[in-house]
Amino acid sequence: MSVVLNPIARTKLSSYIADIARVNNVEDAKHTFAVQPVPEQKIIAAYQESADFLKQINVFPVDNAKGEKIGLQIGSSVAGTTDTRVKARTPVAVGTLDLLDEYDCTQTNYDVAYYWSLLNAWKHHPDFKAKLQAMVIKAIALDKLCIGFNGLYRAPTSDRIANPLLQDVKKGWLQKIRDIAPEQHYEGVDDGTGNLVIKVGAGNEFKTVDGLVEFAVEEYIAEQHRESGLIAICGRGILSDKYLPLLNTIQDPTEQLAARTIYANKQLGTLQALHVPKFPAKTILITTPDNLSIYMQSGTLNRSIVEQPEWDRAVDYQSVNEDFVVEDYAKCVLLENIEVEA
Repeated sequence: MSVVLNPIARTKLSSYIADIARVNNVEDAKHTFAVQPVPEQKIIAAYQESADFLKQINVFPVDNAKGEKIGLQIGSSVAGTTDTRVKARTPVAVGTLDLLDEYDCTQTNYDVAYYWSLLNAWKHHPDFKAKLQAMVIKAIALDKLCIGFNGLYRAPTSDRIANPLLQDVKKGWLQKIRDIAPEQHYEGVDDGTGNLVIKVGAGNEFKTVDGLVEFAVEEYIAEQHRESGLIAICGRGILSDKYLPLLNTIQDPTEQLAARTIYANKQLGTLQALHVPKFPAKTILITTPDNLSIYMQSGTLNRSIVEQPEWDRAVDYQSVNEDFVVEDYAKCVLLENIEVEA
């Protein structure tokens, strides 16, 4: 059944579109335009504000579609001595430089539809425009995290039904580690069926997840990075396996309070544990949040908003050239296929 856009909703939608056109110095948002630098920076900031983990990582504007990573990490130790009577001092570059892993910003589409039925339901909200903008920003921010943790490759045309975690939109951080730094990727040992598994529990090499995490830090993280604010990013199941026995028991009030305090300060080994939406199950990524970046090519955030009455909606077409970058592979380790046995 066809839905008619309510006059009040239409007035507010028209005002919303006019505001977007005005701040970008264009006459009409129906025609594709490049978002201006100041609004672009505000949009990037809004992405980071709408998803907690995006606040902790880097979202960098870059001028070129391809190039060397910005590399704000310290690649190695820098202290040393030199007998300048026989040789020149040799400075160590601050920042990583890996020509085999240059960033490559390619187009990602973030197209959203505003159905008349939704706009009609919101027509009396005094914050109609803010609510509409926040909805779009939130959806895009969460999708960026989803791609970062689940993206495997970039298909010419992605398939949301076959790849609900956006696996075919772009390579994310975890896939970059698998492909470019396999030495920082541990999947366990063959369980006898041809599958690699990291078994945790009594009778296994790792008795606890805590022990696994400490092993991974000592064996895989470069020494200069081990005291640099590492965290353990994980799927919710990892934390449940560790903390459920603590919480799923009858306790007196004092013990309950202590258990809740322990859970509130979740740790894996000596590291803060952080569950992030859309992060894969049975997986832990040990790194610092600022070792993960999203590069967005300046001037490529394009947008247009058009009505599609044949679909009872308006469509907000947005695209940007971007890439998901791990700044320093020596500062991370990816653990997969973790099986916690009772």
